[in-house]
Amino acid sequence: MTAFVPGLELARTLYDEVRPVLVERGLPHTAALVGPGSDVLGLDDATSTDHDWGPRLQVLLSPADHAEHAADLHEELRHRLPPEVGGWTTRVAPAASDGTRGLGDPAATGPVDHRVEVLTLDALVRRVLGPVDPVTAADWLVVPQQRLLALTTGAVFHDDLGLGAVRDRLGYYPHDVWLYQQASAWSAIGQDEHVAPRAGMAGDDLGSRLVTARVCRTAVQLAFLQERRYAPYDKWLGTALAQIGTTAPLRAALAAALAAQTWADRQHALARALVELVRRHNALGLTAPLPETTAAFHGRPFEVVGGALIARRLAETVTDPEVRRLVERPLVGGIDLVTASTDLTGDLDRTEVLRGLY
Repeated sequence: MTAFVPGLELARTLYDEVRPVLVERGLPHTAALVGPGSDVLGLDDATSTDHDWGPRLQVLLSPADHAEHAADLHEELRHRLPPEVGGWTTRVAPAASDGTRGLGDPAATGPVDHRVEVLTLDALVRRVLGPVDPVTAADWLVVPQQRLLALTTGAVFHDDLGLGAVRDRLGYYPHDVWLYQQASAWSAIGQDEHVAPRAGMAGDDLGSRLVTARVCRTAVQLAFLQERRYAPYDKWLGTALAQIGTTAPLRAALAAALAAQTWADRQHALARALVELVRRHNALGLTAPLPETTAAFHGRPFEVVGGALIARRLAETVTDPEVRRLVERPLVGGIDLVTASTDLTGDLDRTEVLRGLY
């Protein structure tokens, strides 16, 4: 069996083969691997190799050069690329019924059906982000964080056309949008933190577990916000969080909350997680320090940190006029907090409709 090689490493090796062709043609270009895929996030492994994985690359040309050279360049690469790089075939299989593409037959001969895409910068950005170039607060909030992460992570191997500048500009939320996102997450926590123990006390253990899981997911989203990092989609939330060493206490408390067998143990562990989030909030210095402890919810034996109060404190610090209008309304948060529906967040035709939330 061929030894696994990370996709980003294969992309770099593939560019070494593509670059001489571009140089011979005198083409200013950008070469990168960004967009969807676990390989772009650096989280691919042997399991990833079964579909939409392999030596692949995006080559960007200016609009004029793209119009003149793209088709010929693609065909020339079919004849000049080696049949494999890094021990992995450069050939791609025909699309399966679900649209995914596996690795091609390494024993095949003749021109290579490769995965070097020749695009313009605008086409690549639109493909990854959809029909929104984040400028206004509403723009930022309607784009899923996974899409922003997909454009700003990965690798750029050569950059004549300015992809790096685009990535720098979109590297993270503007300050007040960042405040709004945190306030919204705290608001959601405030609405849920007392519900799980109440369900448990009433004998609904399943309901207690479900609400606890929802609070834990929101807590993880908030932890990424506190780190000023875009959160990946749910498959990689835990993996990516574990790469942030300072989140170890939070991760331990969340794991304990999700594993607890009784509602009382569950709420104790969840309370530890929420207190850790308050501690991390205080370390940011965005508001006056808040108590790093829990209190009873209206005298009931439910441990809460008061997420609604923290949300208000953050909202009070917002100065941008557009974001001020948002914090004066219910804090729905960005699209990742609004919904966990992949179909909704991935439907680019609905982007304008979703913008109406803001």
